[in-house]
Amino acid sequence: IDSLVLNAGLAHGQNDATVYRTADGLEETIGVNHLGHFLLANLMAPTLEANNKKTSRLVLTASPVHDPTSGGGDVGLPASLGTLQGMSGKDFEMVDGGAYNADKAYKDSK
Repeated sequence: IDSLVLNAGLAHGQNDATVYRTADGLEETIGVNHLGHFLLANLMAPTLEANNKKTSRLVLTASPVHDPTSGGGDVGLPASLGTLQGMSGKDFEMVDGGAYNADKAYKDSK
C-alpha cells in the first residue's frame, strides 16, 4: 500500500433524533467520520512507512460544513466542539456535551 484515502462521510437525516452508536458504544457520526479515520490511519501508518517513505501518501477528505460561512455550514446549529466535555464518558451524545442533533453531529465530525 502506498496511499491511503480516508473519505468516510456518514450523515444521518437532519431531523433524526435517534442516537446511533458504533459497536464500541460511541456516537456513530463522530465514531465513523473522525475516530475511525484516526484509528485506521494509525494502524496503517507502519505499512505506509515501510513501503517507500518518499512516495507514501495519507489523504483525508472533509466537508466544508464545519465552517459556518459555507453552504450547509450556515444552516442549523453551527459546528462547535466546546471543550470536548462530552467525551469524558463513553455514552456521550455530542462531543461538546450537548443534546444530540444529527446535523450538528455531522458538522462536528468534519
